[in-house]
Formats: sequence, structure tokens, C-alpha cells
Amino acid sequence: MTNKILRHRYKIISELGKGGFGTTYLAVDLDLPDRPQCVVKQLTPSDPRPQVFQVAKNLFDKEAKILHRLGKHEQIPQLFAYFEEGGQFYLVQEFIEGNDLTKEIYPGKKISEEQAIQLLTEILKILKYVHEENVIHRDLKPQNIMRIKSDGKIVLIDFGAVKEIKGLTLTSAGQTATTIVVGTPGYMPSEQAAGQPKFCSDLYAVGMMTIEALTGVPVNQFPKDSSTGEIIWKYRVNVSDDLGRVLDKMVLYDWRDRYHSIDEVLAELRIGSYSANPTTYQTTIPPGKPVNNPSTTLVGSTVVPNIGNLPQRQPLSSSNVPPVSASGIDYTKLRDLLATEKWKEANNQTNIVMTKAAKGKKLNSKNIKEIPGVDLQIIDQLWVKYSNGHFGFSVQKQIYLDTGNLPLKFRKETYKLFGEKVGWKLKRNWGFLGGWLSKDNIIFERKAARGHLPYVMVNVAGENVLVYILERLCEFWLLVGIGFVLACVFNGFLVDGFMLFVFWVFIRGVSGNSVHLWYSSLVWSHNLICTLSQKLDEHHSI
Repeated sequence: MTNKILRHRYKIISELGKGGFGTTYLAVDLDLPDRPQCVVKQLTPSDPRPQVFQVAKNLFDKEAKILHRLGKHEQIPQLFAYFEEGGQFYLVQEFIEGNDLTKEIYPGKKISEEQAIQLLTEILKILKYVHEENVIHRDLKPQNIMRIKSDGKIVLIDFGAVKEIKGLTLTSAGQTATTIVVGTPGYMPSEQAAGQPKFCSDLYAVGMMTIEALTGVPVNQFPKDSSTGEIIWKYRVNVSDDLGRVLDKMVLYDWRDRYHSIDEVLAELRIGSYSANPTTYQTTIPPGKPVNNPSTTLVGSTVVPNIGNLPQRQPLSSSNVPPVSASGIDYTKLRDLLATEKWKEANNQTNIVMTKAAKGKKLNSKNIKEIPGVDLQIIDQLWVKYSNGHFGFSVQKQIYLDTGNLPLKFRKETYKLFGEKVGWKLKRNWGFLGGWLSKDNIIFERKAARGHLPYVMVNVAGENVLVYILERLCEFWLLVGIGFVLACVFNGFLVDGFMLFVFWVFIRGVSGNSVHLWYSSLVWSHNLICTLSQKLDEHHSI
């Protein structure tokens, strides 16, 4: 094709790219002064039969007119000409000097949340114009978004509908049909893959692109919830709950549950409680407005209230949190400790006030039912406020859900992800407790992982005592093992070695059974507290 002149006007200079839908060339316009560069896209129908070709030509004419209309937007390439020549269809469009977004979005590279919001907003503003023209792009991905070299603006290219020409064929019934689905796996939602694209299908693609940019992970490498089909991605990056919520809704599996207009998305990004800072918003309860009571889930050996159906998020001031709750619990000391960032003392005080709220009973899977929801709400608000959103039950709860956990279902693997995310579990599975930290190893500093605190110990079947014993047994077991080796090497007395070996087997058996008991009680208590979540949701706090 190089040096070929199309329509006696457009001279092909070089090939820019080739895909399943056709070939793109760089060309010059011989009819204009200075011979400006342009882009020529060649589309070849796969079925040469006359009936199919005529349908393809009609479709090409229709889509070309749409592209010409869209090209009036400064961030969509202008269409200069479209024609058929030699059984091939050609589009001549404005040449955009710059690079596509694969230069900015690629595996291993993460962009900041502020950059992601800016990119998301800019794409949506252009896409809003496209949707207002009653057009669905159908193939949004980094390769189809250019950044102009001169001014840094982005441009949408390669609209998908015209690509259907490539797949047109004749069925056995004599009807024309397309054999291809326009779109790219990973960016294409289920309804589009089924041949029924919606306007919100474009929102799905933009959402996935933004998630890819934030995490540095290719879109086809995210796990999916086996029961819902939802993408699990938040464990890969620290992101504000507000942006996370927007992206989650954009990429919901069921198109009916997504945003149905770009204005909705832009409004949530632009107004209300949204902040680009992942740790600057708090939760409040407007006076006199009833809300669903927080429920609780046991994650690890700590209580995580599931604060569901919260009212609109507002900045939290000291006046929003009463020093004494309706149940008579005084939170002044906890507030003062948190205000001075005495995290360890505040964590201990949290255990104390929760015990008081449970009517003085030990915090276990049964007595925790006694804690009023309003007290859990106050404790959470204090932690969130004075840590700037870094600590708190609601923070833990969101991370717990974001890592793929479900309130009523204990999942070993996703539970590990949660533990690693909040810093309660080391990223290894070997060791005495599988990498899980004891209460003695909790980090009471601001530098701890997001959601690391509060760490509220729950006494489930003597679990606290058991963990302490396990730690001591672990240390003793190591000493016994070392002693066994030394006895065999240096002492030479077989009986000593044998006795040490028997003792070692006994200790390991006890510790192994204890670990099993600890793990079993953990699963049991998790399920029980999750059941409690449903009960607490039936009540209301004021």
C-alpha cells in the first residue's frame, strides 16, 4: 500500500497499525497546501458476496455519517472523507500527533488518585457528548484514547460500531448477520459480550481502565467473586472510599445496577462529600435522623462493626460525638487519648468502654450482643475522626469487604488478604500461627497499615489465653528441637535423644491441636458474629 494514491488524493506514506478489523495508514492530502497528514483506515468485508457487500456499504455509510457528526467535538478526530474503492471501505480522518494511553497505563505502573480522578473526569466529559449524540463507543481502552502532544488533551478514537462491517456474513436463512462482537475482553461487560451493548457498557470500560491505572494490574488479572461475578480489586491499592464506591458502581456485573448517565458519575466526583484524599471524610449521624444500627463482624479476633446504610457523609466536628452516650457510657477519656494520638492507650480504653457497653461482661461471641449499636457508632466515629480516616471500625469493615469477604461467609483465602491488608498477618503462610500476629505484635503507631486499629480482643472459648499459651509453646518447642540436636551430637547418649524426641512429639502435637482449636473457634465466632449483624440491622440508633 505504501505510495498508493487513493481517490486520486490521499497518498499512503506508511502503515500505522493492523488489527482484526482492518489496517490504519498514515497518508498525506495531495489536494491541500502543505500536504497535511491524515489517517486512512481500511476496512475489508470478510464475506465478498453481493448481498453482504450491499449491507456492509449501507452500514458503512450510516456509521461514517455518525463519525462526521461526532468529529465536531474538538477531542474527537474529524472525518474528512469516506468512500469505497476496489471492494474496500476507507475512512479518512484527522491525524492526532501524540501517544495513546498505553504509554501511561501499563502493568506495574500506578498513577495517583488525583491523576486517576482527572483522567476519569476528562474521559467522561468527552463521552457525555458521544452519548448525547445517541452513540455508544463500544471499544474504550487505553489503545483507543490518544493524548495530544501539543496541549496534553485526550482524544477518543476508533469507535466500535463501524467495525461490525468486518464480521458481516450471510446466514443459512439468507439473512445478513455479524459474526463478531465489538469490544475488548476485560474492558467489555457481559451484556456487550452477549451482543447487547448499553450506554453504561461504556461506563464499565472507563471504570475498568481507571482501576487498571490505579493498581498497575491488567484488567484481565483481577479475581472475580464466584457468586456475584463482581471484580475484586481494592486489595491492590489504597483508595478513598468515595472514589472506590464510584468505580465499584461503574463496573458492577449487572448493567441495571450501574450508573445510567454520565452526569450521575460526574456529580459524585464533583460535589457532596467526595475528596481526593483517601483519609479525609468521616461518618456522622444527623440529629434526630434514624439510621440502621451498625452490625458487627468478627474478623480475626477483633470486632468490625458493619456500618451499613449510613446517612450522607459529613465533616465530623467535636459536637457530633457526645461525650456520654444514650446508654450512659462516657467517651471523654477515649476522645482525649485519640486526640493526643496515644494509640495503645486508646486501644485499651476501647476494650474498656466496649466491656462497659456489654454491661460489664467479658467480650465474647455471646456477650457482644449486649453492646448498643449507638455505642459502636460513637467508638468508630472517634477513631475515624482523630486518625483522619486511617483507623476505625468502618475503615476495617470496608477493607474487609473490598478484599472479597462476605459478612455471612468465612473465606479462608480472602480472609488472609484482609489480614495482610490491615497488617494483622504477615505475607507468609508458614510459622506457628500461619503468619497471624498476636496482640503483643500489634503496631500502635500512625505508620501502621490503614485499618490496623482498633484491635479489640474478643474472648471466644478462652481464645486470648489459648493464643498466649500457643506462643509460649512455640518458643518451648524450638528450644526442645535445638536441645534434641545438641544431645544427639555432643552427648552421645541414645536414651537422652530418645526422651527429647518423645517430648518434642508431645509438645508439637499439643500445639498443633491448639492451633486447630484456635482456628476452628475463629471460624465459628466469625459466623456467629455475622449472624449478629442481621439482628443489629433490625434496630435503629438516634
